[in-house]
Amino acid sequence: MSATLVRLRGVSKSFQSAGGTTAVLDGVDLVIEAGQKVSLVGPSGSGKSTLLALIAGLLQPDQGTVEFDGMPMGNLSDDKRTALRIKEIGIALQSENLIPFLTIEENVELALEFGGHRSARSTARELLSRLGVAHVARHLPRQVSGGEGQRVVLALAMANKPRLLLADEMVTQLDAFTAGTVVDDIFRQDMAVFFVTHDTALANQADVRLALRHGQVVAG
Repeated sequence: MSATLVRLRGVSKSFQSAGGTTAVLDGVDLVIEAGQKVSLVGPSGSGKSTLLALIAGLLQPDQGTVEFDGMPMGNLSDDKRTALRIKEIGIALQSENLIPFLTIEENVELALEFGGHRSARSTARELLSRLGVAHVARHLPRQVSGGEGQRVVLALAMANKPRLLLADEMVTQLDAFTAGTVVDDIFRQDMAVFFVTHDTALANQADVRLALRHGQVVAG
């Protein structure tokens, strides 16, 4: 197992629209080491979420390569990329990917079952309790607050103890005390974390602080 978990080499990405082509990322090079906590700051619309999606294998670059543990993501089938996202890469994006007709506990249980866990219910309860949302375990997603929803999405992303957590504005809807508790818990886990934030104080807690400017990743 390589100490380098994620490596991007010359990654570029553009999007087509009625108005023409918009270049979002331009020759991005990036390395994330195993266990490393890395923050990414940058203005809205600069391509931060696109970068997360490329690392997760949800998007493919126009140019360059994205590698996870030495494996080029572009060489993997859709099924193999999905398997990576189930077991190796946890994703906590702003859009909450919760199944609306399942309870919060059932959502986390399902993620655990996909990952092959046999004691899914007890593990789900422990994880929800750890993040301070055990009280909404029997609620449906529409019945929880924004801050509770953020923590549930993080529980879902961390359910299978991934080697990499990708998070987009993970504690924006939490009060300062709760946010600090959640971040401390995440940073204690034996996994790499690559997170987007507009919070300077939170960005500064990372081992490495990066910024996305004009399509390039630079030291933050």
